[in-house]
Amino acid sequence: MRILTKTFMDDLLKPEGLLYPIRAKIIKDQTLMLAIRDHYINIYYRGGNILKVMEHSKGFYRTSFDDQYNMSKQNFSDSLADITTQDDAEKLVASFPNRKNIMDEYFSIYGKAEREFQQLVVRENNYSSFSNESEYFISDIEVTDPNPGARFDMMAIRWLASKRKSGSNCKAALTEMKYGDGALGGSAGLLKHLKDIDTLISNIDRYTKLLLTMETQFNQLDQLGLLNFNKGKSEARVKLDANDKPEVIFILANHNPRSPKLKTILSEPEFNIYEKSPVFDLRFFIASFSGYGLHSKCMLPLAEFRKLL
Repeated sequence: MRILTKTFMDDLLKPEGLLYPIRAKIIKDQTLMLAIRDHYINIYYRGGNILKVMEHSKGFYRTSFDDQYNMSKQNFSDSLADITTQDDAEKLVASFPNRKNIMDEYFSIYGKAEREFQQLVVRENNYSSFSNESEYFISDIEVTDPNPGARFDMMAIRWLASKRKSGSNCKAALTEMKYGDGALGGSAGLLKHLKDIDTLISNIDRYTKLLLTMETQFNQLDQLGLLNFNKGKSEARVKLDANDKPEVIFILANHNPRSPKLKTILSEPEFNIYEKSPVFDLRFFIASFSGYGLHSKCMLPLAEFRKLL
């Protein structure tokens, strides 16, 4: 499961913890995003991994930086590979501006627009100045279920503003972002995504484990101060029920309204089957004038969305 151990959490949370300087930096720098993995974390910048921190069984943390970004082959001797003291973590934090410059250079040649906008969706809804108004909070990104091989961009928890009195008033929202019309069809297109998600949710054991991961991730992000919203008077932890139908949401960024491609794809008969799926509610996100704040009123069923095309 993609969750952190108590030791890992303590080292991020406690002022004396080995990883406290990294968490403090992320809270202050909204261009960075912490993603919870299985005994490690990824720190993302512009959709790319600026730092991986992995828990070691001997009580320290091993770190890495993806060398593909380092086209100029700069020496990272200013940042240690292992974190054994807070000073090590401080040195890593001090290296972030240099790493950002390196990644900016890489992205100027090899752009990852979809992942960059995906991180923007997380920022808008989890910890921006507007996130308290959101009704969807992202627990994870870049999710892969090895069996049946379902992949989706974001796992979100829908928690309506009018129902914040209890953490049980939530449901799962499995979200896929497509950037540009070129990503709508083919082997990773909209229909393939729906087929894989349908298979995943229909497997009750795997789906229940996925929901448990989402619950734990959300609650850990909340503990870490990486979610900015008003829970009301309730301090109840989020709880998801496998019997509740989840939403499957498409966020279609930068669709060309002059192109018939999206309308053609959504007119395929198979979409009518998924529109009436017994295991999930199919929704399409439309912006509230502009931006990526996610609200229940911005989630349209297929029939209503087709009318906009």
